[in-house]
Amino acid sequence: MRELVESPLGDAYTIKDALEIYRLSDWGFVLFRCTYGSQEKWEKFVALVQGHARECFEQAGMMDVYARMRWTVFEDAAALDDAGIVETSRRFVEWVEQGPGGRELAGSVFGPTIAETDTPRHIFFLYVDEESLESVVDDTKARAKGGYFCTVVRADNVVRGLLERDQEKGVYYREGRELEEDEMEELRKRVRIDHLVCLYAELQVSLDCWYDLLWFDDNIFVP
Repeated sequence: MRELVESPLGDAYTIKDALEIYRLSDWGFVLFRCTYGSQEKWEKFVALVQGHARECFEQAGMMDVYARMRWTVFEDAAALDDAGIVETSRRFVEWVEQGPGGRELAGSVFGPTIAETDTPRHIFFLYVDEESLESVVDDTKARAKGGYFCTVVRADNVVRGLLERDQEKGVYYREGRELEEDEMEELRKRVRIDHLVCLYAELQVSLDCWYDLLWFDDNIFVP
């Protein structure tokens, strides 16, 4: 199998190469909506995130690759309003390993579990709480340093870390315990929404890129 490398032609070409090399039918992002105060604000947030992604492929003249992009949104006000990254990670892993997420990998070089895949779509998800929502839809906050971000969560690290530590104590992440702030550094990072496609492409080349994200303005990472 040909090795995937970062294309000198840009992120859109890197993603196109990944689809071909790994025999993937599609790619894209999974979003967890964890704030339900305003449907109007939510729709604006989604439109902006999707608009930035579309713009990337329009500029590259590669709308055929954009057409294979999938947006999977988890919305459940009763279960997900104010949910933390432990609960959302659990649901994400179930989607990959017991639901349609894993079935998306049929025919590819990857297996239907997080441990068997290197695709960002099946390892990372976008966690949208009130803070990240407002940082995008509020014009003042969006223009400020540290604004215009979405939280990206690495679900495999969340689940692995909790299981390894809590099994020693007989306490499991499924009981709903959340993480302490100092435990989250390598589990979730804030990324500007206009950098998400770039991040996806870099993670597709190497998942280790996650640990190499650079600080930008006030806790915002950029690839």
